[in-house]
Amino acid sequence: MPLIRKTRLSGSSIVVTIPSQLIEAYDIDIGENIEIIPLDCGEIKIRKVNEKHTFGGAV
Repeated sequence: MPLIRKTRLSGSSIVVTIPSQLIEAYDIDIGENIEIIPLDCGEIKIRKVNEKHTFGGAV
C-alpha cells in the first residue's frame, strides 16, 4: 500500500516528511543521510545511506 505525503514549504525548500512506520522499519535516525535517486517517468527512489566512516583507512 502506497503512503501518501503532502509537500510543505520550509524556508526556500519543499519538504516531504517520512512516515513513522518507515522510520521504524528502516531504523532511520535524525541526522542520517538519505539518498534521493531520480528514476525514469518522473519517479524518485529514496534510500538510507549506510556509510561507515573510518579515520585514515578503508573499511
